[in-house]
Amino acid sequence: MSDIDPRVVFLFDDVDVYMFPSLAWAADWMEAIDVECGEYKAALTETGRVIRTRAENEEVVLDLTDEVDLPRLRELLREHGELIGQRGIELDPVGFANRSWKLDWENRWPKWPRWLDRRLHPGGPVQA
Repeated sequence: MSDIDPRVVFLFDDVDVYMFPSLAWAADWMEAIDVECGEYKAALTETGRVIRTRAENEEVVLDLTDEVDLPRLRELLREHGELIGQRGIELDPVGFANRSWKLDWENRWPKWPRWLDRRLHPGGPVQA
């Protein structure tokens, strides 16, 4: 993995988009068998930088490439936005990720008591 981490890693399969605040989080979440089977059709940063995915010894390895494909990122986000009824998400990928993470945070279950939640998660939801 690179020393320079993107703000958002977008991972696309045939139906969903998954978002992560770093390459390490994305690699930890992904399964090597899914990478080997070609489950993911694209992995891109918020700027459209292409991420190469590969499996090595049953671990997922993500490499930032020098290739930038911003039109592809926008196309995939536009398609996803139409699917979920949120047109225009391709215009602000970081904003979309932040709103999604905040919504996930607010709807998580079970919820801790507020005092404990502040102690365990003083920063609140992940934000790019």
